[in-house]
Formats: sequence, structure tokens, C-alpha cells
Amino acid sequence: MRKLSVCLAAFLAMALAVSSCSELGRSRGRLNEEFSLSLGERAFIEEENLEVKFVEVVEDSRCPRGVTCIWAGRVAVIVELTHAGPSDRLTLTEPGLTDEYPKEGYEGYELAFHVTPYPQPNEKIPTSAYRLHIVISKLPELTEIVVSIIADPLTFEGREITVVGYYRGWDLLHEANTGPPVTRSDWVIKDLTGAIYISAESEAVVPEELHPNLLQDTGIVLRVRGTVRVTNEGQPYIEAKGIERVE
Repeated sequence: MRKLSVCLAAFLAMALAVSSCSELGRSRGRLNEEFSLSLGERAFIEEENLEVKFVEVVEDSRCPRGVTCIWAGRVAVIVELTHAGPSDRLTLTEPGLTDEYPKEGYEGYELAFHVTPYPQPNEKIPTSAYRLHIVISKLPELTEIVVSIIADPLTFEGREITVVGYYRGWDLLHEANTGPPVTRSDWVIKDLTGAIYISAESEAVVPEELHPNLLQDTGIVLRVRGTVRVTNEGQPYIEAKGIERVE
């Protein structure tokens, strides 16, 4: 009996060691919280069944701080993402001489990232020293209604709807393919299927921090509740009764 107990204890110890080895190089991450990876390391976000691996640094031409360069350069890395299925590889590119985290989208997620260390004059960064700092967040779920409104405006005329989409200001990305229907200050919202104007004379107004002439604001998601109207020329637009920013 004693011999059997010893063998069982040895077996359990071996199983634990194998389990520990299988988790080697794999850490846990959480949505909306920064974590960092070294080359070859993986992080698993359990609640999303999402794994990310820092695979490779493919370029690092960032201009060292304090050095005069023709351009700021960039660093490009490859990550491998696995989300409840086959893995995908994504290249993340960060410009040099900036402290802002660039962002990249992936299957309903947004990846904000930063690569360290930053190059120093006349020093080569060892491969083993690279770290990828990353914040993964879920993108808001956009509506799919605008294309239907555009295709059949009279069916929607007078109907109250809700559109969740990207704020595009004064059609800065040229997605509405038409001029403003009510005033020159009308602005555009774009959901998954198309872009439509919101009347600037609406009861609800755009959040003060957003500017209709700035491209940097076109990535902000808004939820607009309002009524569909149609001009005499047949162009649909929305009179907004409620506008809120979606984080």
C-alpha cells in the first residue's frame, strides 16, 4: 500500500509538472487593461476566449530621440490572434517619435499598442528586449439599418429609429455621396451599411467635444435616436431627439 501511495504521488507530481509546462509563456489578460508580452509569449483573455501571441518584430526604423532624421520611422510587429477558431496573423505598425498608442481593429475588437524599448543613438535593441504593450477592448455593435432607409425612404418616413455608428462630421470621408439636406451644418453618421445625414436643426445636438471638421473625431461612435424625414427631392435624413457617445 505504501509503495502504491508513493507511485501515485510521483504520478501526480509529473502531471502537475506537465500542466505547468503547457502554461509556460502564457499569461492572463483582461479586456480594457494593459498587459505586455515578450517575443514568443502569449496572453489569454478567458472571458472572450481570445488569445494573442507576440510573434515577430519585422521592422524597426524608428528615429532615436534627439537625433535628426529625414522621417520618424516606424516599428512593425506581427501578432497571432486566436478567437474561438483558426488563428489569424495581424501586423501592428507604430510610428516613431510619438507617445500615442496606435489602434488596429480585429473581429469586433480594438487593439491599442506600444512597442518598447525605444531606440537609442548608436545602440541596437536585442531581440529578447522587445516588449509589446497592448490594450484590447470590444468595439461597440453598430446597427445595420441605414442601407434600408436609403433604399426605401418613404417606407421609413416619420418612423422613429436608432442608429449606432461612427460620427463623420461634415461628411469628411465622402460616404454620404450627396449634399446636406437641410442646412450646410448637417452632419453624417455611418453604421455598418451606409451613411446618412443628421439635421443640424435637430432637437438634440452633437456632444461639445466633437468637431465636424476634424478627421480625428471620425472614429467616435454615437447612438442617435430620432425620426426619419424625407426631402421633396426624396433624400432621407434624421431629426435627432437624442444623441449620446458610445464608449
